[in-house]
Amino acid sequence: MKNQWYADHRDLVKWGTLLHLAAAHDIRSIIQIAFLTPDDVPVLLTSEFGDTALDPRVLHHFRNISRIAELSGPNGPSIYAFTQPFAVRSRHAYIRAALLAVQAVAERPVAVLLDPDTGIAERLATSKHVKDTEVFEFWSVLQPSDWLVLYQHAARQRSWLASRRAVFVHALAGAPVLTFRALSGARDVAFFAAMRGHPA
Repeated sequence: MKNQWYADHRDLVKWGTLLHLAAAHDIRSIIQIAFLTPDDVPVLLTSEFGDTALDPRVLHHFRNISRIAELSGPNGPSIYAFTQPFAVRSRHAYIRAALLAVQAVAERPVAVLLDPDTGIAERLATSKHVKDTEVFEFWSVLQPSDWLVLYQHAARQRSWLASRRAVFVHALAGAPVLTFRALSGARDVAFFAAMRGHPA
């Protein structure tokens, strides 16, 4: 995930899915494991006076994934974003820290959103992917009635949905998995979700 993608049309589907699950299954907390990577080249304003950086208040409002916590409410789940920077070279340390953050969530059941740029890796994992073994690590620390949710971006193949779903199911040792999409809004993403210890 990058801050620059916060609140785009895919986020509507992402958070719509999570709040739907929360309402339907009495989920009390949501934690987003953001796999946060640096934004692309910063936006500059250009005019006859030269180039000017954007006012930091604008970036804080429109490019700050931590603002998702504002969706928390008295009748809804508490929402947390794990925003430690993610890099391939420190991948193991990142996963360890994220697992500790998940285990520290007190209000259960919790939905854990794995939110890398692209989704689950079918082969080689980069900074844009989560590995199937890492998915299993998150699955393993969940308590009964907790949920694991994965953001999955479309790949350049017709069968991307089925193939990535199969990798996710395999990572969860065959647990039942739900698939959420919004064909009228963000056709290029899907969300896979599974409840720990219960059939979906």
